[in-house]
Amino acid sequence: MSIDKIVEPYKKWGTKYSLWPIHLVTACCGVEMAHTWNPAYDAERLGSLPWHAPRQTNLILVEGTITFKMARVLRFIWEQMSDPKYVIAMGSCAAEGGIFWNSYHAVPVSKIVPVDAYAIGCPPTPESVIQMIRIVQRKIESGEARANIKPRTIDLTKVLTPSPTKQPAPNPPHRITPNPHIPVCTEKKVDWAFGYDYVNNQLMPALKESAKRIVVTDINRVCIEVTPDKIRDAAQALYKLGFDHVKSVNVIDVPHENKFYVEYWVSSYSRKELMPVLVALTTEIPRDNPRVPSLIDVWTSADYMEREMYDFFGVWFEGNPWMGRNFLLDPDTPVKFPLRKDVPIVREFYLVDREFPGVAIPTAPAKPAAPAKPQATQQKPAQVQQPQSKPAQADAAKQESGSG
Repeated sequence: MSIDKIVEPYKKWGTKYSLWPIHLVTACCGVEMAHTWNPAYDAERLGSLPWHAPRQTNLILVEGTITFKMARVLRFIWEQMSDPKYVIAMGSCAAEGGIFWNSYHAVPVSKIVPVDAYAIGCPPTPESVIQMIRIVQRKIESGEARANIKPRTIDLTKVLTPSPTKQPAPNPPHRITPNPHIPVCTEKKVDWAFGYDYVNNQLMPALKESAKRIVVTDINRVCIEVTPDKIRDAAQALYKLGFDHVKSVNVIDVPHENKFYVEYWVSSYSRKELMPVLVALTTEIPRDNPRVPSLIDVWTSADYMEREMYDFFGVWFEGNPWMGRNFLLDPDTPVKFPLRKDVPIVREFYLVDREFPGVAIPTAPAKPAAPAKPQATQQKPAQVQQPQSKPAQADAAKQESGSG
């Protein structure tokens, strides 16, 4: 007997009880992973200890949705792990995308690395994670991933009659509303004396050459509507008034009117009275040529958000050097500008495998049985089938055969 065969059981025993998992957390499953190793469940007693570095471990827990961008990270970590190495996909999102199954950015873990066990749930319980660790240990010991219980098999054909074919369930209609109501710069009467005073005495004089309309939309909310060619002038005027940073950059798609709304939400860190105030600087651009001047030279904080809006909607911010390249989305993302409303998504499709109690699946009507022919006393030799005769000829033929 070779030394390898003698040592093999001890190698499996050592690997089985020294699973030191690292975890790649992208979503809420990470909370359940932490819960698994707390004193209440104490998964460490099974020979598993969470670790921090991939080069000293042989197990990885993938917790949550994996996007095309994170797929590179997962593969890079997995390739650094020591052999033999194992993977547990934790949660519905890691298994097949979960609620993001038909999204432009999600990819199942099994398409990136080989998966040894799936902890299913949203999120899975600590008991489920411990069960997957036990399944991996059994695979190390026996070479087969086996559960510790075997479900009882019940023959349902004695109770339910299976359908002859799978029937597609009805798919709900998917519509884009022809005339959506987009409330942009909608004026609202509120009890905000400071705001009305500031709009009348500060904003209107400073933006009289660039703003089309300035309205109060709520308490601590002001909307300024401008044309694309005046948006830089309005931004510079707001900066001089103390609005020193951008909170967010938004794009609203209105396909039936062939336009985008572009919004810059700005506020102030430098002036105490303006800190709670949010100002929306809004403009309209055509959807077939979505270009608007970039404001990164006025507000540097707008840079990353302008890049994201180009990724998602294809709005070109003239003056931003990142235009034309993916920033947030991975270069391999199969869909271009995925948040536009005219980008198709994969629709749900259900198959009903059998009849459910109370829900009958329509089947094709049964064909009527053919009338039985009278048995002939003398067997005739086989003949080639003749074309069907007309009714009158058929009746005459019957009479002749009866008389004979």
